[in-house]
Amino acid sequence: MTSQIKELAEAITCNGISARTTNNAEISHDTAKLGRLWQKFYQKHAGDLPEGEDIYGVYHNYESEDLVGAFDVVAGWKTSSEQALSDNDKTANAANVVTVNIPAGKYLVFSEEGKMPYTVMNAWEKAWTYFNDRSCEHVRTYNVDFEQYIGGNLEYGKVDLYIGIE
Repeated sequence: MTSQIKELAEAITCNGISARTTNNAEISHDTAKLGRLWQKFYQKHAGDLPEGEDIYGVYHNYESEDLVGAFDVVAGWKTSSEQALSDNDKTANAANVVTVNIPAGKYLVFSEEGKMPYTVMNAWEKAWTYFNDRSCEHVRTYNVDFEQYIGGNLEYGKVDLYIGIE
């Protein structure tokens, strides 16, 4: 695992589909939503993206700064701000497509490569371990965090996990 600080110079706008969940809900297959969210994304949206397009998992609307609060996750793709959805975009609303903005700022990035979803789960585990360590040098913002699936491969590939920091 590697981690490094990256400054995101410009905001990134993403369109995608969303679910609200908690880390506790994700422990049980019966209450987990993320697997179903990604399955739905893969079935309904991934095929419409250009081959090799990066895919994003955006975490936002954190209820609290701990592992028990709820948060929203958007499985999506990068778009231009001009392509962001308006409230009256009936086609997108019918498909439950939302727009989320990843703000410019400082992020601590954890990079992993391998078979999904284990790769992204390993990246999150290393991030949690890092931020729960008393000697941790950085403070999470709990504003927006995101996963960037390089080349859009959700089966095997590289993921960069960006955790917003002060």
